[in-house]
Formats: sequence, structure tokens, C-alpha cells
Amino acid sequence: MLPARGRRVRQNEHMITGRTRRYVAAAASVVFAAVLTSCSDAGVADSRAPGVPTGIPVDGPGAEPAVHLQSDGSIAVVTWGSSSCPPTATAFDTTGESLVVSFSTSSNGVCTADLAATTHIFSADRVGDTVPLEATVSYPEFDETLVVEITRP
Repeated sequence: MLPARGRRVRQNEHMITGRTRRYVAAAASVVFAAVLTSCSDAGVADSRAPGVPTGIPVDGPGAEPAVHLQSDGSIAVVTWGSSSCPPTATAFDTTGESLVVSFSTSSNGVCTADLAATTHIFSADRVGDTVPLEATVSYPEFDETLVVEITRP
């Protein structure tokens, strides 16, 4: 036993508290890093975020992908899939006459059986000055290709 300011303290009392704090801090860091990693895999897109930004017309869950020219010249592509394993953009190509975006499913282990929107943003620099009227969105692993209208602001 060690004396501490006039009272008796068990030797391991402070060590357990300090050790527990370190374990909790380490576990929180691991969880935070996992969340950032799962949300940040935008593939070839400049960014990827859950949900649908305001102003982009979508038909609702399970609908075809939506491709929208934003007011800043960037392109937003809204896809639907599991919220825990959202689609990842694997290819983006634009020539002014056509716009082609390909996606694959991301796998973060076990995926939830829900249907959620994910928005992929491609910068105005990548899109270029001429934006076609339609975009081709493909999911090669499902052998699916859709041609959708590019909506405008």
C-alpha cells in the first residue's frame, strides 16, 4: 500500500484507471478510422457521400441512377445500393459527345439489406466544357448498362 495525501490507496487503483482509459482511447481510434475508411472510398470520383443533395431529381429508392449537371459544372451521379456497401466508381470518361461511368459494388464485409442513395461527384475540370444530354452508367459485374438523361439545374 502506498500513502497518498493522508489516505491509503491500493497500488493498482490508478493503474487500472489509466490502463482502461488507454484501451478506450485506442478502441475509439480504431472505430473512427474504420468509419472514415468505409466512407471515403470514392474510387475514381472526386468525392462520395451518402444521400441525395438538394436539387437533384430522383424517383426514389430502387430507381435508375440519376446523373445531374451541378451549377458549378461538376457532375453528380446518384446510385442505389446497400448503405454499408455503397457502389464505387471505377471508371469515368467524357469526350463531350458521351459520358460513361462504371461502378462496382464495394464490400466492407457483411452488407446491410437496405436500399440507400449514394452521390458520387466528378469535378467540373474532369467533365469539361461540353456536357452531353445522356450518360451511360454501367455495372459490369452485373452485366447491366443504363442510358440516363443528364438533368440540368
